[in-house]
Amino acid sequence: MKALIVTAASGVLLLSACGKGQDNGTPMSADDVAKKVQAVKLTPGQWETTVQILDVKMEGLPEGAPTGMMNNMIGTKTTVKSCISREQAEKPNADFLAAQKNANCSYSSFDMTGGLIKAAMTCKGKNQPGELKMNMTGKYGADSYEMNQETNMSGFQKGMSMAMKSKVTGRHIGNCPPGSEGAAAGGV
Repeated sequence: MKALIVTAASGVLLLSACGKGQDNGTPMSADDVAKKVQAVKLTPGQWETTVQILDVKMEGLPEGAPTGMMNNMIGTKTTVKSCISREQAEKPNADFLAAQKNANCSYSSFDMTGGLIKAAMTCKGKNQPGELKMNMTGKYGADSYEMNQETNMSGFQKGMSMAMKSKVTGRHIGNCPPGSEGAAAGGV
């Protein structure tokens, strides 16, 4: 389940780009989006990102799976802190974005203009069955972002599928702690 949360959070980071997606209807790859990321100027330093699960529905659970397991996830929040160096803030790259460059994802739509975000992406598993579709809407700035996500995963063994709604927020909270990788690289 942590992988799912990381996937949701990294979807937000992938959208830290500027401009509209391709107008010709051709899906955009993570590389295409990563090129746009370089136009973004984030505030360097320590960031706090929170992922809150708003709703979860799962079908096709194996017999004997704990009932209410999904309900226990609703309302949970996971918060992580990370440091962004000056170099990363001025010119983010695909590796900064949770290595999504190699995640086998494409974007059917992507728009990030005027402080607003709207995108749809599809990711296919590399060594496992299934597909993840995510729709994202939200707002962003140099020192904060807020994103609502709807994620649908299907095509797993024995017909299992999952739908999840989440909210991801991120904000700059100050300088990187002394001795951290970001501080050593200029994360003020």
